[in-house]
Amino acid sequence: MSIVAPSITLKGLMRLLGNCLGFRLPVAVLGAALLVACSDNAPGDGAAKSAMTITTASVKPKPMERAINVMGTVVAWEEMPVGAEIGGLAIAEVMVDEGDEVKRGQVLARLNDSVLRAQLAQQEASIAAAKATLTEAQANLRRAEELLPKGHISGQTADARRAAAGTAQAQLTVAQASRDETLARLAQTRITSPDDGYISARTAVIGQIVSSGDQLFRVVRDSRLELDAEIPETTLAVLAPGLSVEVSAEGIAPTVATIRAVAPSVDAKSRLGLAHIALPPGVGFRPGMFAQASIALKDSAALMVPSSAVVYRDGAAGAFVAVNGGTVRFRKIETGERSGDYIEVVSGLSAGDEVALKGAGFLEDGDPVTVAREPDSHSPPLAKTEPRAK
Repeated sequence: MSIVAPSITLKGLMRLLGNCLGFRLPVAVLGAALLVACSDNAPGDGAAKSAMTITTASVKPKPMERAINVMGTVVAWEEMPVGAEIGGLAIAEVMVDEGDEVKRGQVLARLNDSVLRAQLAQQEASIAAAKATLTEAQANLRRAEELLPKGHISGQTADARRAAAGTAQAQLTVAQASRDETLARLAQTRITSPDDGYISARTAVIGQIVSSGDQLFRVVRDSRLELDAEIPETTLAVLAPGLSVEVSAEGIAPTVATIRAVAPSVDAKSRLGLAHIALPPGVGFRPGMFAQASIALKDSAALMVPSSAVVYRDGAAGAFVAVNGGTVRFRKIETGERSGDYIEVVSGLSAGDEVALKGAGFLEDGDPVTVAREPDSHSPPLAKTEPRAK
């Protein structure tokens, strides 16, 4: 005995199910009816997906002006500490304040030198006395040398007068050395600037008793400032002294600067190196300020695609490449820098590949397509780029 299943609609299937349950028909009969109903209502296996019309563009290298956007802190090119070389004296006068421009040798502060001047006067008197003693000793020696050949004095007396003249000369030398030391100490009571620049810090206060080595001022040498920009280690190799940089900060308009030097080492923890960017004077930068910099690199060719060609599938960037046979294939790509309406392709595509543009967002891997080639456009030169997305 065979069972012939009639064509069953969904409504009829529901009715049949109710009857089967009510009359407890065999499970085989119910299963056959379900299979026939499902197969009748399923679309045919031979139905083909319609081809979508898309436009494409060729992947080709384009000249691109690269730039690296970094940030850092404004610091003094060279900040010189100025301190006291002599101790135990009080500050009698302070001539400058923070921010003042100074010249090499300009007096910044003066210490109380009254004791040293008194010592100097005493030593000048000692020198005068030593000179008088030396003059007398030399005169006695000359007379002794005249009388000794005539036998009027003994040789012992002549030797004594020679010794006295030598002693007087030594005493004069000691007195003069003491005077020179006091003069040097007096000069040290005048705290002077070691070079041109401006005062960045001042701790000197009138009446303060200083010790030798105490720091009283800090001077920014030649008033030169620079930006210590933090550079990723992967980018340090393309930087070199002399590259042009555009630096800006809050409240300061973008200013053109240049790289003075690139640090030879990289921080082991942050993996960042430093580029020392010389800032022009008189722009308004101050030590400690935060600033941004855009470092222009040499132009280079890079594979570029229109931004509309880049789509995302499962969180990965990619592009649909038209292949022979009228289909498209999805390729994962690594993107680089953006320049206007174009995106750099680091890997995943080759020059000459045809990538889908219009309609790319609706495609799936292997979809049939009809290609309407997008004509090349003469785009203007590419602008400065933004930093590569990580």
